Amino acid sequence: MFDFIPPQLDPLHPKRHLTLLDTPFGERSVYNSICFCNRCGSCQQACPTYWLSGEETFSPRGRNQLARLIAEKKLDAKKNRALLAKAVNSCLLCGRCTQACAGKIPTAEHMLELRRTLQLSTLPKTLFTLLSWRTTHPRLFSRAVRLGAFLRAGGLLFLARKTGLARLVGFGWVNYISQLLPRRTPALQKVLKEQNLSTSPEKPTLIYLPSLEAEFCTPDLAASVLKAANQKYRATLWPNTPSGLFDYVYGNVRQSRRAVKRLIIRWQKAGQLPLLTDSIDVYLFLLRAPQLFDAWPKHRRQAQEFAKQLKFVTDILPRNPANAEAFKNAPVRLDKGALFLREGKAFDKAQAILKTLFKKNFVECLYKDADAPAFGYSFVRFNRAPEIWLRAVQSAARTQTGTVFTLSGLSALELNFYLKKFYPSAKADHFVRLNG
Repeated sequence: MFDFIPPQLDPLHPKRHLTLLDTPFGERSVYNSICFCNRCGSCQQACPTYWLSGEETFSPRGRNQLARLIAEKKLDAKKNRALLAKAVNSCLLCGRCTQACAGKIPTAEHMLELRRTLQLSTLPKTLFTLLSWRTTHPRLFSRAVRLGAFLRAGGLLFLARKTGLARLVGFGWVNYISQLLPRRTPALQKVLKEQNLSTSPEKPTLIYLPSLEAEFCTPDLAASVLKAANQKYRATLWPNTPSGLFDYVYGNVRQSRRAVKRLIIRWQKAGQLPLLTDSIDVYLFLLRAPQLFDAWPKHRRQAQEFAKQLKFVTDILPRNPANAEAFKNAPVRLDKGALFLREGKAFDKAQAILKTLFKKNFVECLYKDADAPAFGYSFVRFNRAPEIWLRAVQSAARTQTGTVFTLSGLSALELNFYLKKFYPSAKADHFVRLNG
């Protein structure tokens, strides 16, 4: 008897890919996971890009079948590269299809594997280079961000946009980012000092890993997290520490694996304390970190222990948040936009807290209500972000929502931008702001 070796998307470059995927029904090879899809169509009505296109190619089951055909050598990836790039990059990786699927098919993971197979250039080159520095050259990244803030404050970025120079040199994405961010972004350490928040207490009992947006774009969000955490723990801050998520989604698996390994080693040296993050995307990614180390049993066990100690802001918010009264004048809703998945403990806790606090003023979202696209989708080539953001605004307007709570700082920034343009009666805020 010969062992069956499942087909692979990219057999010539195995190091670019995951060996096995962790699924609710156990470990599966990527090919087996794709084949588990029986093409029932339950996912179609949950998929935002299928709503917009109505084309089978842009439905979750259609994307899965493209991946299967490539693995089985029935579709030539080179000859159909343009179609594949459009189908793969237009996927939000939001996990709505997985939520709707009886077999919990991880279509987002399949699309990431297909991206790695095709070696797609997903983000603008200059933006990708800058963000990759956070993993490879953290200090250089921090200096580049500070330089960008200085140029923006001095009006030089505005001048570059108006003259078209930014687009000419490959920085067209700067225009969108400038519209999202507050006009002035003080340094995180300055904000924490003004609020008298300690970042390195003696004998800490919790590690706070801030998201990129909390640290560099909205430092008051990081201050809110520390304020809530310090009511129960003694939190120490780990600034400018990459999680490996960016490399996993937009770069390569090997770089992501190295970043996660460094994070776990540092965590072990710090005493294996609980680790808190304010980004639902980072949280969900690190929960899945063990699948990065399937070929390394020792590191996999360490990653599993690490995943057990992860906490999200829903775990540290007090029962009676200090700032909840400020949001009770109008209906509120929870935006479940996230990478990979939109169900689980973190979402359930957030929804339960909002229901308890706001009662009849809490708006239940329908399955067709659009969520905020997660983790930089607006910068991906072939994205349909404006249409999806507009649907999210329409959902808020239809229910006359006053505040949309998100579980990601970046989602709050982007949703606020669109709300100001099309429905200024509402605003978006991170869930942890309930505590001030």
